Amino acid sequence: MKKLLPLFLFALSLSFILPVDAQKGYSFPDTVKYKKNVIRWNITPFLLWSKKNINLGYERVVSPYQSFSVNAGYFELPQFSANLLDSLNIENSTDRSGYMFSGDYRFYFKKRNKKRAPDGLYWGPYGSFHHTQFKNRIEILNQDPTVDAIFGGKINIISAGVELGYQFIIKEKLSIDLIFMGPSISMYNFNMSLGAEGEGNFDPDNEYLQAIYDILKAKIPGFEELVEDGEVTSSGSSISMGLGLRYVVQVGYRF
Repeated sequence: MKKLLPLFLFALSLSFILPVDAQKGYSFPDTVKYKKNVIRWNITPFLLWSKKNINLGYERVVSPYQSFSVNAGYFELPQFSANLLDSLNIENSTDRSGYMFSGDYRFYFKKRNKKRAPDGLYWGPYGSFHHTQFKNRIEILNQDPTVDAIFGGKINIISAGVELGYQFIIKEKLSIDLIFMGPSISMYNFNMSLGAEGEGNFDPDNEYLQAIYDILKAKIPGFEELVEDGEVTSSGSSISMGLGLRYVVQVGYRF
């Protein structure tokens, strides 16, 4: 999060500079009282992935029917553990971390919306980056003696697409932002590794990693969509391109 703070502050500072030129040719109903800013909390990763995922965002209106927004925050996958085929005991993660940031530019429909931005139906381009990593201690039970191993995973996702959403402004201050459609082109980089810990001897086998992959797919909502490939290797990474969707629920305060 500390690494993201300068980026977020830089984007926030730009929001007070860019509108000067962007507003040329436009007129607000009351430039003194017109509320052009929204700060908000993206609750989607908090509900879907982990209670530690706190993602905050800021939207700035640059004309009566246009705005841009930036988001940044912590991002990690939920805990998982399992016993598999009496040969594999996966303990809880010992190390989980990650981060995300995203941005979009919004065009609010002038003829469709009764009010000006940031209220109403909108569309616009967006981009996002997600990184998360985790480590799990694993017992290989059918080895003699039993071998302790470390399973590690890293996921990077870069996405770009077009979104469609609706923002409700209630009593001029409360914001409920719903992005219900966001087709995108995404690049996935997924790395899985499995190795012995300490003095144990263990030769990683695709069978073990594939079994762990199946557990992740069953335990974690949306994991299969995060990693397009259904096959894994004993170590190393795979990069793939794919199509994605964006569903976001955010609540905020307008000022």
